[in-house]
Amino acid sequence: MNRIILTKTVKNNKTYTVYALMDENGNYKDFQLLPEKDTIINNIYAARVNKILPGINAAFVTIAQNKSCYLSLNDAKNPVYTNKKSKKEGLCEGDEILVQVIKDALKTKDPVVTTKLSIFGSNVILTNFDTQIGVSSKLDKERAALLRKAVLLSCADHEKEGYGIIVRTNAKNVEDKAVSQDAYSVAQKYDQIIKKAPHQALYSCVYHGMSDYLLLMKTIDFATVEWIKTDCDDIYDSLLTEYGIYDHAPEKIMRYDDSAISMSTLYGIRGLIDNLTSRRVWLDCGGNIIIEQLETLTFIDVNSAKNISSGSNSILKTNMEAAKEIARQLRLRNISGMIIIDFINMKSEASKDTLIEELKRYIKDDNTVCTFVDITKLGLVELTRKKVHKSLKQILEKTLDE
Repeated sequence: MNRIILTKTVKNNKTYTVYALMDENGNYKDFQLLPEKDTIINNIYAARVNKILPGINAAFVTIAQNKSCYLSLNDAKNPVYTNKKSKKEGLCEGDEILVQVIKDALKTKDPVVTTKLSIFGSNVILTNFDTQIGVSSKLDKERAALLRKAVLLSCADHEKEGYGIIVRTNAKNVEDKAVSQDAYSVAQKYDQIIKKAPHQALYSCVYHGMSDYLLLMKTIDFATVEWIKTDCDDIYDSLLTEYGIYDHAPEKIMRYDDSAISMSTLYGIRGLIDNLTSRRVWLDCGGNIIIEQLETLTFIDVNSAKNISSGSNSILKTNMEAAKEIARQLRLRNISGMIIIDFINMKSEASKDTLIEELKRYIKDDNTVCTFVDITKLGLVELTRKKVHKSLKQILEKTLDE
């Protein structure tokens, strides 16, 4: 069973919301440090098209005075216009449209937006770029069919209205009626946004996205959660509101109020952050791994270090322990992009095969897509990991730059 911790911590004089997912043994499976200030991700704005650059297949739009955003023209098909300034068909400079933020600004890069709108419910997502009723592939066919039927009861006109519904994995153990009501609710929100679009003032925020920690929790099946614990009143209230449709929600959502020791101290949050920002990670066998994280490439070096045992079995043991820890570090540090691993050299082909199979098994457990690519001629292992969230390093570096 999973356990979730939601608290606040201070790092570099900045306050963050902490999301930590643990197993029943207290081992961290996921960790996110969320800046205290509100993110604009998933917000929908009435924006103005400033420039269209066919050469790079992109446009730049503003969602506020002096706040420019990048819009790929691939993500700008069939936009919802709030004010069509040009008489020409298609997107033109000066047009006012609805856009949704999908990436925050990063260093010198502008936020990224799309005209493909998504509205998030407790168990479903509404999209205006696909009019199908879809169900998570992680649910069995029988359950998927029942959920699809339940959604169709409340959203029979979805194709006519130009939206689709995706039922998420966390609906697995939710009553069909509750999922149907959730789909109806997001459909009503979308209907209101579309009807009000022609009357929206430029730069209006017409939809506020869900809090980051709630979005993270949408990736977890609530039935697999033993408890959710927080020491923050606002988070506690939002959890009760969001998860009120679930059985036993009040029993699972706990308010931590021990004044003798803070929640952050009890669960070693500050120590965990220090470990996750260190270049060197020690292994139980005495070996270590060195993590060099660049903007688009991460290099990981495995060393025997204090492990003075000799022999092929000792090297394999160190490499196997390193593989497990590397998979864990990728998750907890939110490392993405290309990853190069230099394991300790082994002569035995059987040992190499054993190591690679174990590494593949560990990265398969990652909720974020992590793929084994190849082994180079120099024996370096290549992985790629999809970018879903900013890395812990990027979040803390951004804080220092502000």
